[in-house]
Amino acid sequence: MTFREGRLKVVGIGGTLWEGSASLGALRRALAAAGEAGAETGFLDLRELDLPMYKPGRSLEEYGPGVGRLVGELRGADAVLISTAAYHGTLASVTKNALDFAQFLSGGEHPYLDGKVVGLISTAGGEQAGANAAGAMVHVVHALRGVVAPLVVSIPKAWQRADGSGNVTDEVYGGRLDALGELVVDLAGGLAARNEETEFAGVAG
Repeated sequence: MTFREGRLKVVGIGGTLWEGSASLGALRRALAAAGEAGAETGFLDLRELDLPMYKPGRSLEEYGPGVGRLVGELRGADAVLISTAAYHGTLASVTKNALDFAQFLSGGEHPYLDGKVVGLISTAGGEQAGANAAGAMVHVVHALRGVVAPLVVSIPKAWQRADGSGNVTDEVYGGRLDALGELVVDLAGGLAARNEETEFAGVAG
């Protein structure tokens, strides 16, 4: 983690294979707020990463550079923002596939997303699918031992609330994304400080 060096790192993962994705625009908004709150940020557009399908048993070296970048960014993050579109009532397959590569973080003292704060965002064309997608991501993050931020931003009817480039134009939801970006920085900082105090107490004892 980077807290001891004085700056937290927040990595954002999101988007779909569609150019102008509202889920990507929502991620950009929240990640910008995290940067304004003092964090170093990393941005992973799943369309640009062009990840292959995760296949159990393959080594990291057998995948392309996009997978290596994804795993490296997750490993170095103190907090993560994940933004997905809702497809057919749940998270998009491109999002789930990306999270499956967290298997390469299974070793070490803090495997997977252990100790990392994770903020969740979903966008949907209708009223209900976004909440379902966010709920599914909560289960995935818990399975990966992450700490889900208590504010989850789900944007229904995203086509009414974003422009053609995917940027969120509805300031009610924009404000929630700003709050989420700030919150993950605050929570990650608190967890890192607590962990440092615990380690110091152990040494002093």
